[in-house]
Amino acid sequence: MRVMLDANVLLDCLVLETSGQARPGKDGSERLLNLCDSGVHQGLVAWHTLPIIAYYHAKQNASEATSAMMDELLLMLEVPTVGQPDATDWRSHGIHDFEDALQMACALSGRADVFITRNTIDFVGVAMPVMTPEEFLAAFP
Repeated sequence: MRVMLDANVLLDCLVLETSGQARPGKDGSERLLNLCDSGVHQGLVAWHTLPIIAYYHAKQNASEATSAMMDELLLMLEVPTVGQPDATDWRSHGIHDFEDALQMACALSGRADVFITRNTIDFVGVAMPVMTPEEFLAAFP
């Protein structure tokens, strides 16, 4: 299955809370990312998510570790091609938040079967199923 991973799912796996503790969704997000890494599912990530992940990872890790993590992530996940038409059509997805609308545009461009996010409420009524990592893993173990 082709799964579009929202930034918050990847942050669960790769960044600690400011308290130094694991993020609350870490287990489910890591299991899902491992399934993508092993080829059970094809993971997708939006182009504009990559600098977000790198920024927060680099705040807690050495630059070499962040570079290595990004290289590994890019080997594991597909980055769908999007451009001007996808960006200017952002309102058509029925999502009020611009960044969320770009996530959905990327998911549609990448032919994702499902969008995985911690913020399912922000994606009500979109053109594809939206699930949390835990919901997805329960439905597609």
